[in-house]
Amino acid sequence: MDNQSSTPQQQSKQKLIIGLLLAVVAAVILLLPNVVTEPWIADPNASVTPVTNKSVSPSTAAEKTKYRQDSQATLAQIIAVRDRLAEQSIERWADFEFRQAITLIARGDDQYGYGEYRESLASYQQSLTQLNSLEQLGQETLTKALAEGIAAIENAAQTDITIATAAADIAMAIAPQNKQSQQLEQRAEVLPKVFEQLQAGDKLLASKQLSEAADAYQNALSLDNQHRRAAAALNSTQQAITEERFRSAMSDGFSALDQDNFAAANQAFARAGTVYPDHPSVAQALSQVETRQSQIQVSRQMQLASDSESAEQWQQALNIYQSLLVTDASLTAAKVRLITVRVRASLDGQIKKILADPLKLASTSVYNSAKRLLSDASGITKPGPLLKQQIAELDAVLRQSRTSIDVVLQSDSLTEVTLFRVKKLGAFKQTSVLLKPGRYIAAGTRLGYRDVRVEFTITGEPLPDPILVSCSEAI
Repeated sequence: MDNQSSTPQQQSKQKLIIGLLLAVVAAVILLLPNVVTEPWIADPNASVTPVTNKSVSPSTAAEKTKYRQDSQATLAQIIAVRDRLAEQSIERWADFEFRQAITLIARGDDQYGYGEYRESLASYQQSLTQLNSLEQLGQETLTKALAEGIAAIENAAQTDITIATAAADIAMAIAPQNKQSQQLEQRAEVLPKVFEQLQAGDKLLASKQLSEAADAYQNALSLDNQHRRAAAALNSTQQAITEERFRSAMSDGFSALDQDNFAAANQAFARAGTVYPDHPSVAQALSQVETRQSQIQVSRQMQLASDSESAEQWQQALNIYQSLLVTDASLTAAKVRLITVRVRASLDGQIKKILADPLKLASTSVYNSAKRLLSDASGITKPGPLLKQQIAELDAVLRQSRTSIDVVLQSDSLTEVTLFRVKKLGAFKQTSVLLKPGRYIAAGTRLGYRDVRVEFTITGEPLPDPILVSCSEAI
Protein backbone atom coordinates (compact mmCIF):
# COMPACT_ATOMS: atom_id res chain seq x y z
CA MET A 1 0.00 0.00 0.00
CA ASP A 2 2.81 2.39 0.96
CA ASN A 3 4.63 1.76 -2.27
CA GLN A 4 1.53 2.34 -4.32
CA SER A 5 0.63 5.63 -2.52
CA SER A 6 4.14 7.09 -2.89
CA THR A 7 4.26 6.63 -6.60
CA PRO A 8 1.64 9.25 -7.47
CA GLN A 9 3.42 11.81 -5.21
CA GLN A 10 6.75 11.32 -6.96
CA GLN A 11 5.09 11.73 -10.30
CA SER A 12 3.55 15.01 -9.22
CA LYS A 13 6.93 16.37 -8.10
CA GLN A 14 8.54 15.43 -11.40
CA LYS A 15 5.85 17.25 -13.34
CA LEU A 16 6.41 20.36 -11.22
CA ILE A 17 10.16 20.36 -11.80
CA ILE A 18 9.72 19.93 -15.54
CA GLY A 19 7.28 22.81 -15.65
CA LEU A 20 9.71 25.10 -13.80
CA LEU A 21 12.52 24.18 -16.17
CA LEU A 22 10.35 24.98 -19.18
CA ALA A 23 9.46 28.32 -17.66
CA VAL A 24 13.19 29.19 -17.18
CA VAL A 25 13.99 28.20 -20.77
CA ALA A 26 11.16 30.34 -22.08
CA ALA A 27 12.40 33.30 -20.00
CA VAL A 28 15.95 32.91 -21.36
CA ILE A 29 14.73 32.76 -24.91
CA LEU A 30 12.43 35.75 -24.62
CA LEU A 31 14.33 38.13 -22.33
CA LEU A 32 18.09 37.52 -22.71
CA PRO A 33 18.56 38.76 -26.35
CA ASN A 34 17.15 42.13 -25.30
CA VAL A 35 19.96 42.49 -22.82
CA VAL A 36 23.16 40.95 -24.40
CA THR A 37 24.42 40.75 -28.07
CA GLU A 38 27.58 38.91 -29.25
CA PRO A 39 30.53 41.30 -30.23
CA TRP A 40 32.07 41.23 -33.83
CA ILE A 41 35.58 40.76 -32.53
CA ALA A 42 35.84 38.77 -29.34
CA ASP A 43 38.74 37.66 -27.18
CA PRO A 44 38.43 33.85 -26.82
CA ASN A 45 40.36 33.97 -23.52
CA ALA A 46 38.10 36.53 -21.93
CA SER A 47 35.72 35.26 -19.23
CA VAL A 48 32.09 36.26 -19.50
CA THR A 49 30.19 37.16 -16.38
CA PRO A 50 26.51 36.36 -16.62
CA VAL A 51 24.30 39.37 -16.86
CA THR A 52 21.77 39.66 -14.17
CA ASN A 53 18.34 40.23 -15.53
CA LYS A 54 17.21 43.64 -14.52
CA SER A 55 14.27 45.71 -15.29
CA VAL A 56 15.29 48.39 -17.93
CA SER A 57 13.37 51.56 -18.72
CA PRO A 58 12.39 52.24 -22.35
CA SER A 59 14.72 55.29 -22.61
CA THR A 60 17.67 53.33 -21.25
CA ALA A 61 16.95 50.46 -23.61
CA ALA A 62 16.80 52.88 -26.57
CA GLU A 63 20.06 54.50 -25.50
CA LYS A 64 21.80 51.14 -25.18
CA THR A 65 20.43 50.11 -28.57
CA LYS A 66 21.80 53.32 -30.13
CA TYR A 67 25.28 52.80 -28.63
CA ARG A 68 25.23 49.16 -29.64
CA GLN A 69 24.38 50.03 -33.25
CA ASP A 70 27.01 52.80 -33.34
CA SER A 71 29.57 50.37 -31.96
CA GLN A 72 28.72 47.86 -34.66
CA ALA A 73 28.96 50.54 -37.40
CA THR A 74 32.29 51.80 -36.05
CA LEU A 75 33.56 48.25 -35.82
CA ALA A 76 32.68 47.69 -39.48
CA GLN A 77 34.82 50.73 -40.41
CA ILE A 78 37.61 49.42 -38.21
CA ILE A 79 37.61 46.06 -39.98
CA ALA A 80 37.85 47.78 -43.41
CA VAL A 81 40.75 50.01 -42.34
CA ARG A 82 42.44 47.15 -40.47
CA ASP A 83 42.32 44.92 -43.57
CA ARG A 84 43.72 47.66 -45.80
CA LEU A 85 46.60 48.23 -43.40
CA ALA A 86 47.27 44.52 -43.26
CA GLU A 87 47.52 44.49 -47.06
CA GLN A 88 50.07 47.31 -46.78
CA SER A 89 52.30 45.17 -44.54
CA ILE A 90 51.91 47.59 -41.67
CA GLU A 91 53.88 45.33 -39.38
CA ARG A 92 56.97 46.39 -41.36
CA TRP A 93 56.64 50.14 -40.83
CA ALA A 94 54.26 50.76 -37.83
CA ASP A 95 53.90 47.47 -35.97
CA PHE A 96 53.82 48.94 -32.44
CA GLU A 97 51.20 51.56 -33.26
CA PHE A 98 49.11 48.97 -35.07
CA ARG A 99 49.17 46.65 -32.06
CA GLN A 100 48.02 49.50 -29.81
CA ALA A 101 45.03 50.05 -32.09
CA ILE A 102 44.26 46.32 -32.03
CA THR A 103 44.43 46.36 -28.23
CA LEU A 104 41.80 49.08 -28.18
CA ILE A 105 39.61 46.90 -30.37
CA ALA A 106 39.97 44.03 -27.91
CA ARG A 107 39.06 46.30 -25.03
CA GLY A 108 36.03 47.50 -26.92
CA ASP A 109 35.05 43.88 -27.52
CA ASP A 110 35.23 43.17 -23.78
CA GLN A 111 33.12 46.21 -23.00
CA TYR A 112 30.67 45.24 -25.68
CA GLY A 113 30.45 41.73 -24.20
CA TYR A 114 29.47 43.17 -20.84
CA GLY A 115 26.85 45.35 -22.45
CA GLU A 116 28.90 48.51 -21.86
CA TYR A 117 28.05 49.86 -25.30
CA ARG A 118 28.94 53.48 -24.63
CA GLU A 119 32.38 52.51 -23.37
CA SER A 120 32.91 50.04 -26.23
CA LEU A 121 31.94 52.76 -28.74
CA ALA A 122 34.55 55.09 -27.22
CA SER A 123 37.21 52.35 -27.45
CA TYR A 124 36.24 51.56 -31.03
CA GLN A 125 36.30 55.21 -32.03
CA GLN A 126 39.72 55.69 -30.44
CA SER A 127 40.99 52.64 -32.29
CA LEU A 128 39.46 53.85 -35.58
CA THR A 129 41.11 57.24 -35.11
CA GLN A 130 44.48 55.57 -34.59
CA LEU A 131 43.95 53.27 -37.58
CA ASN A 132 42.98 56.23 -39.77
CA SER A 133 46.11 58.01 -38.60
CA LEU A 134 48.13 54.92 -39.46
CA GLU A 135 46.57 54.85 -42.91
CA GLN A 136 47.55 58.48 -43.40
CA LEU A 137 50.98 57.64 -42.02
CA GLY A 138 51.19 54.88 -44.61
CA GLN A 139 50.69 57.38 -47.43
CA GLU A 140 53.27 59.68 -45.88
CA THR A 141 55.67 56.79 -45.43
CA LEU A 142 55.14 55.77 -49.06
CA THR A 143 55.79 59.32 -50.27
CA LYS A 144 58.87 59.58 -48.10
CA ALA A 145 60.17 56.19 -49.24
CA LEU A 146 59.71 57.13 -52.90
CA ALA A 147 61.48 60.46 -52.38
CA GLU A 148 64.34 58.94 -50.37
CA GLY A 149 64.70 56.09 -52.84
CA ILE A 150 64.90 58.40 -55.88
CA ALA A 151 67.31 60.71 -54.04
CA ALA A 152 69.53 57.77 -53.16
CA ILE A 153 69.43 56.51 -56.75
CA GLU A 154 70.40 59.91 -58.11
CA ASN A 155 73.25 60.22 -55.58
CA ALA A 156 74.40 56.77 -56.66
CA ALA A 157 77.01 56.51 -53.91
CA GLN A 158 77.96 53.17 -52.43
CA THR A 159 76.02 53.81 -49.21
CA ASP A 160 72.99 55.01 -51.16
CA ILE A 161 72.49 51.60 -52.73
CA THR A 162 71.33 50.21 -49.37
CA ILE A 163 69.08 53.22 -48.78
CA ALA A 164 67.50 52.90 -52.20
CA THR A 165 66.91 49.17 -51.76
CA ALA A 166 65.31 49.67 -48.32
CA ALA A 167 63.12 52.48 -49.63
CA ALA A 168 61.99 50.32 -52.55
CA ASP A 169 61.12 47.46 -50.15
CA ILE A 170 58.98 49.77 -48.02
CA ALA A 171 57.27 51.27 -51.07
CA MET A 172 56.46 47.84 -52.49
CA ALA A 173 55.21 46.67 -49.07
CA ILE A 174 52.84 49.62 -48.77
CA ALA A 175 51.75 49.91 -52.42
CA PRO A 176 52.85 46.92 -54.51
CA GLN A 177 50.53 47.89 -57.37
CA ASN A 178 51.73 51.49 -57.45
CA LYS A 179 53.70 52.24 -60.67
CA GLN A 180 56.10 54.51 -58.80
CA SER A 181 56.81 51.76 -56.30
CA GLN A 182 57.42 49.28 -59.10
CA GLN A 183 59.71 51.70 -60.93
CA LEU A 184 61.62 52.41 -57.74
CA GLU A 185 62.10 48.69 -57.17
CA GLN A 186 63.33 48.17 -60.73
CA ARG A 187 65.72 51.10 -60.51
CA ALA A 188 67.02 49.99 -57.12
CA GLU A 189 67.74 46.52 -58.50
CA VAL A 190 70.05 47.86 -61.25
CA LEU A 191 71.54 50.63 -59.12
CA PRO A 192 74.78 48.72 -58.32
CA LYS A 193 75.51 48.34 -62.05
CA VAL A 194 74.50 51.94 -62.69
CA PHE A 195 76.83 53.08 -59.91
CA GLU A 196 79.64 51.01 -61.41
CA GLN A 197 79.18 52.63 -64.85
CA LEU A 198 78.95 56.11 -63.36
CA GLN A 199 82.18 55.59 -61.44
CA ALA A 200 83.89 54.33 -64.59
CA GLY A 201 82.60 57.31 -66.57
CA ASP A 202 83.82 59.78 -63.92
CA LYS A 203 87.33 58.27 -63.96
CA LEU A 204 87.50 58.29 -67.75
CA LEU A 205 86.26 61.87 -67.84
CA ALA A 206 88.90 62.93 -65.34
CA SER A 207 91.59 61.45 -67.61
CA LYS A 208 90.15 63.29 -70.66
CA GLN A 209 88.99 60.06 -72.32
CA LEU A 210 85.77 61.68 -73.45
CA SER A 211 84.47 59.08 -75.90
CA GLU A 212 85.01 56.24 -73.44
CA ALA A 213 83.39 58.27 -70.65
CA ALA A 214 80.37 58.92 -72.86
CA ASP A 215 80.08 55.18 -73.52
CA ALA A 216 80.08 54.47 -69.78
CA TYR A 217 77.40 57.08 -69.10
CA GLN A 218 75.36 55.69 -71.99
CA ASN A 219 75.62 52.22 -70.43
CA ALA A 220 74.36 53.62 -67.13
CA LEU A 221 71.46 55.30 -68.90
CA SER A 222 70.64 52.08 -70.75
CA LEU A 223 70.29 50.36 -67.38
CA ASP A 224 68.15 53.17 -65.95
CA ASN A 225 66.77 55.54 -68.57
CA GLN A 226 65.30 57.77 -65.82
CA HIS A 227 68.62 58.43 -64.11
CA ARG A 228 69.00 62.18 -64.22
CA ARG A 229 72.66 62.26 -63.19
CA ALA A 230 73.60 59.73 -65.86
CA ALA A 231 71.64 61.70 -68.47
CA ALA A 232 73.25 64.98 -67.36
CA ALA A 233 76.73 63.44 -67.35
CA LEU A 234 76.18 61.97 -70.82
CA ASN A 235 74.89 65.26 -72.17
CA SER A 236 77.77 67.18 -70.60
CA THR A 237 80.34 64.72 -71.95
CA GLN A 238 78.82 64.76 -75.43
CA GLN A 239 78.92 68.55 -75.30
CA ALA A 240 82.58 68.38 -74.28
CA ILE A 241 83.24 66.02 -77.21
CA THR A 242 81.52 68.48 -79.53
CA GLU A 243 83.54 71.35 -78.09
CA GLU A 244 86.72 69.32 -78.52
CA ARG A 245 85.87 68.58 -82.15
CA PHE A 246 85.22 72.27 -82.73
CA ARG A 247 88.45 73.39 -81.05
CA SER A 248 90.46 70.74 -82.89
CA ALA A 249 89.08 71.80 -86.27
CA MET A 250 89.70 75.48 -85.52
CA SER A 251 93.24 74.70 -84.34
CA ASP A 252 93.95 72.74 -87.53
CA GLY A 253 92.62 75.64 -89.56
CA PHE A 254 94.83 78.25 -87.89
CA SER A 255 97.88 75.96 -88.14
CA ALA A 256 97.28 75.61 -91.87
CA LEU A 257 96.73 79.37 -92.16
CA ASP A 258 100.07 80.06 -90.45
CA GLN A 259 101.69 77.93 -93.16
CA ASP A 260 99.73 79.74 -95.90
CA ASN A 261 98.01 76.45 -96.75
CA PHE A 262 94.72 78.09 -97.63
CA ALA A 263 92.96 74.99 -98.99
CA ALA A 264 93.64 73.03 -95.81
CA ALA A 265 92.65 76.02 -93.67
CA ASN A 266 89.34 76.41 -95.46
CA GLN A 267 88.62 72.69 -95.12
CA ALA A 268 89.36 72.74 -91.38
CA PHE A 269 87.23 75.82 -90.73
CA ALA A 270 84.42 74.33 -92.83
CA ARG A 271 84.63 71.20 -90.66
CA ALA A 272 84.29 73.40 -87.58
CA GLY A 273 81.27 74.98 -89.25
CA THR A 274 79.55 71.60 -89.48
CA VAL A 275 79.90 71.30 -85.69
CA TYR A 276 78.55 74.80 -84.99
CA PRO A 277 77.02 76.15 -88.22
CA ASP A 278 76.31 79.65 -86.89
CA HIS A 279 79.39 80.11 -84.70
CA PRO A 280 80.84 83.61 -85.27
CA SER A 281 84.42 82.31 -84.87
CA VAL A 282 84.02 80.21 -88.01
CA ALA A 283 82.97 83.19 -90.12
CA GLN A 284 85.81 85.27 -88.69
CA ALA A 285 88.35 82.53 -89.40
CA LEU A 286 87.16 82.10 -92.98
CA SER A 287 87.41 85.87 -93.40
CA GLN A 288 90.99 85.74 -92.10
CA VAL A 289 91.81 83.06 -94.66
CA GLU A 290 90.39 85.18 -97.43
CA THR A 291 92.24 88.28 -96.22
CA ARG A 292 95.51 86.43 -95.75
CA GLN A 293 95.14 84.73 -99.10
CA SER A 294 94.49 88.09 -100.72
CA GLN A 295 97.50 89.60 -99.00
CA ILE A 296 99.72 86.76 -100.11
CA GLN A 297 98.34 86.97 -103.62
CA VAL A 298 98.91 90.72 -103.73
CA SER A 299 102.39 90.29 -102.35
CA ARG A 300 103.21 87.62 -104.90
CA GLN A 301 101.77 89.70 -107.75
CA MET A 302 103.68 92.77 -106.59
CA GLN A 303 106.87 90.73 -106.52
CA LEU A 304 106.11 89.33 -109.97
CA ALA A 305 105.52 92.85 -111.25
CA SER A 306 108.78 93.98 -109.67
CA ASP A 307 110.62 91.09 -111.31
CA SER A 308 109.05 92.05 -114.61
CA GLU A 309 110.30 95.61 -114.19
CA SER A 310 113.77 94.32 -113.44
CA ALA A 311 113.59 92.24 -116.60
CA GLU A 312 112.31 95.33 -118.46
CA GLN A 313 109.09 93.48 -119.30
CA TRP A 314 107.15 96.67 -118.89
CA GLN A 315 103.87 95.60 -120.45
CA GLN A 316 103.68 92.50 -118.25
CA ALA A 317 104.35 94.61 -115.16
CA LEU A 318 101.69 97.09 -116.30
CA ASN A 319 99.11 94.33 -116.71
CA ILE A 320 99.81 93.04 -113.19
CA TYR A 321 99.47 96.44 -111.54
CA GLN A 322 96.26 97.18 -113.40
CA SER A 323 94.81 93.79 -112.41
CA LEU A 324 95.67 94.38 -108.74
CA LEU A 325 94.03 97.79 -108.75
CA VAL A 326 90.87 96.36 -110.29
CA THR A 327 90.68 93.95 -107.35
CA ASP A 328 91.64 96.51 -104.71
CA ALA A 329 91.83 100.15 -105.73
CA SER A 330 93.39 101.08 -102.38
CA LEU A 331 96.77 99.46 -103.11
CA THR A 332 99.01 102.51 -102.86
CA ALA A 333 102.21 100.74 -103.90
CA ALA A 334 100.58 99.50 -107.08
CA LYS A 335 99.28 103.00 -107.85
CA VAL A 336 102.72 104.56 -107.44
CA ARG A 337 104.50 101.95 -109.56
CA LEU A 338 101.80 102.10 -112.21
CA ILE A 339 102.77 105.68 -113.20
CA THR A 340 106.38 104.83 -114.00
CA VAL A 341 105.58 101.45 -115.51
CA ARG A 342 102.93 102.90 -117.82
CA VAL A 343 105.46 105.37 -119.26
CA ARG A 344 108.11 102.71 -119.71
CA ALA A 345 105.62 100.25 -121.21
CA SER A 346 104.49 102.85 -123.71
CA LEU A 347 108.07 103.71 -124.63
CA ASP A 348 108.98 100.04 -124.92
CA GLY A 349 105.97 99.31 -127.08
CA GLN A 350 106.66 102.19 -129.50
CA ILE A 351 110.34 101.26 -129.88
CA LYS A 352 109.45 97.64 -130.52
CA LYS A 353 106.87 98.71 -133.10
CA ILE A 354 109.42 100.78 -135.06
CA LEU A 355 112.10 98.14 -134.81
CA ALA A 356 109.61 95.55 -135.99
CA ASP A 357 108.98 97.57 -139.19
CA PRO A 358 111.78 100.11 -139.73
CA LEU A 359 110.66 100.76 -143.31
CA LYS A 360 107.89 102.92 -141.89
CA LEU A 361 110.61 105.44 -141.16
CA ALA A 362 110.40 106.37 -144.79
CA SER A 363 107.41 108.42 -143.68
CA THR A 364 108.54 111.81 -142.47
CA SER A 365 105.99 111.85 -139.61
CA VAL A 366 107.02 108.42 -138.47
CA TYR A 367 110.65 109.38 -138.72
CA ASN A 368 110.13 112.51 -136.64
CA SER A 369 108.19 110.50 -133.99
CA ALA A 370 111.00 107.97 -133.89
CA LYS A 371 113.56 110.75 -133.41
CA ARG A 372 111.58 112.06 -130.42
CA LEU A 373 111.23 108.52 -129.11
CA LEU A 374 114.99 108.06 -129.33
CA SER A 375 115.47 111.30 -127.44
CA ASP A 376 113.06 110.21 -124.68
CA ALA A 377 114.68 106.81 -124.37
CA SER A 378 118.15 108.32 -124.24
CA GLY A 379 117.05 110.65 -121.44
CA ILE A 380 116.14 107.82 -119.04
CA THR A 381 118.60 107.50 -116.20
CA LYS A 382 120.02 104.10 -115.47
CA PRO A 383 118.58 102.34 -118.50
CA GLY A 384 118.60 98.59 -118.42
CA PRO A 385 120.39 96.34 -120.86
CA LEU A 386 117.27 95.91 -122.98
CA LEU A 387 116.65 99.65 -123.28
CA LYS A 388 120.28 100.28 -124.13
CA GLN A 389 120.01 97.74 -126.91
CA GLN A 390 116.74 99.30 -128.10
CA ILE A 391 118.30 102.77 -128.14
CA ALA A 392 121.20 101.50 -130.21
CA GLU A 393 118.94 99.66 -132.63
CA LEU A 394 116.58 102.62 -132.97
CA ASP A 395 119.46 104.98 -133.63
CA ALA A 396 120.79 102.59 -136.26
CA VAL A 397 117.51 102.25 -138.11
CA LEU A 398 116.98 105.98 -138.00
CA ARG A 399 120.37 106.57 -139.56
CA GLN A 400 119.83 103.78 -142.03
CA SER A 401 116.42 105.16 -143.00
CA ARG A 402 118.12 108.30 -144.32
CA THR A 403 121.02 106.57 -146.09
CA SER A 404 120.49 106.07 -149.86
CA ILE A 405 121.93 103.10 -151.74
CA ASP A 406 122.49 102.57 -155.43
CA VAL A 407 119.79 100.29 -156.85
CA VAL A 408 120.35 98.69 -160.30
CA LEU A 409 117.34 98.13 -162.60
CA GLN A 410 117.36 96.18 -165.86
CA SER A 411 114.82 96.13 -168.75
CA ASP A 412 114.55 95.29 -172.49
CA SER A 413 114.83 98.83 -173.88
CA LEU A 414 111.25 98.46 -175.14
CA THR A 415 109.34 98.73 -171.86
CA GLU A 416 108.47 102.07 -170.36
CA VAL A 417 109.42 101.88 -166.69
CA THR A 418 108.05 104.09 -163.90
CA LEU A 419 109.34 104.02 -160.32
CA PHE A 420 106.31 105.10 -158.26
CA ARG A 421 106.81 108.05 -155.91
CA VAL A 422 110.28 108.52 -157.40
CA LYS A 423 110.27 109.21 -161.16
CA LYS A 424 109.68 107.85 -164.66
CA LEU A 425 112.70 105.99 -165.86
CA GLY A 426 111.54 105.39 -169.45
CA ALA A 427 112.92 102.58 -171.63
CA PHE A 428 116.40 101.35 -170.86
CA LYS A 429 118.56 98.33 -170.86
CA GLN A 430 120.05 99.01 -167.41
CA THR A 431 120.05 102.00 -165.10
CA SER A 432 120.71 102.78 -161.46
CA VAL A 433 118.88 104.95 -158.92
CA LEU A 434 119.84 106.13 -155.40
CA LEU A 435 117.04 105.03 -153.06
CA LYS A 436 116.55 105.35 -149.32
CA PRO A 437 115.25 102.36 -147.38
CA GLY A 438 111.56 101.71 -148.05
CA ARG A 439 109.09 99.78 -150.12
CA TYR A 440 109.03 100.54 -153.82
CA ILE A 441 106.99 99.59 -156.91
CA ALA A 442 108.36 99.65 -160.44
CA ALA A 443 105.72 99.44 -163.21
CA GLY A 444 106.36 98.56 -166.88
CA THR A 445 104.13 99.17 -169.88
CA ARG A 446 104.55 98.19 -173.59
CA LEU A 447 102.09 98.40 -176.43
CA GLY A 448 100.63 95.00 -177.28
CA TYR A 449 101.98 93.43 -174.07
CA ARG A 450 100.60 92.84 -170.56
CA ASP A 451 101.70 95.42 -167.98
CA VAL A 452 104.03 94.31 -165.17
CA ARG A 453 104.57 95.45 -161.55
CA VAL A 454 107.62 94.69 -159.53
CA GLU A 455 107.65 95.33 -155.78
CA PHE A 456 110.95 95.46 -153.91
CA THR A 457 112.20 96.62 -150.52
CA ILE A 458 115.30 98.62 -149.71
CA THR A 459 116.56 97.96 -146.20
CA GLY A 460 119.74 99.94 -146.38
CA GLU A 461 121.79 96.96 -147.37
CA PRO A 462 122.94 96.52 -151.06
CA LEU A 463 120.64 94.32 -153.14
CA PRO A 464 122.21 91.07 -154.27
CA ASP A 465 120.65 91.22 -157.78
CA PRO A 466 119.37 93.94 -160.16
CA ILE A 467 115.62 94.68 -160.30
CA LEU A 468 114.21 93.34 -163.65
CA VAL A 469 111.25 95.21 -165.17
CA SER A 470 110.18 93.95 -168.66
CA CYS A 471 106.86 93.35 -170.45
CA SER A 472 107.30 90.06 -172.25
CA GLU A 473 103.76 88.59 -172.39
CA ALA A 474 102.02 89.54 -175.63
CA ILE A 475 98.29 90.25 -175.54
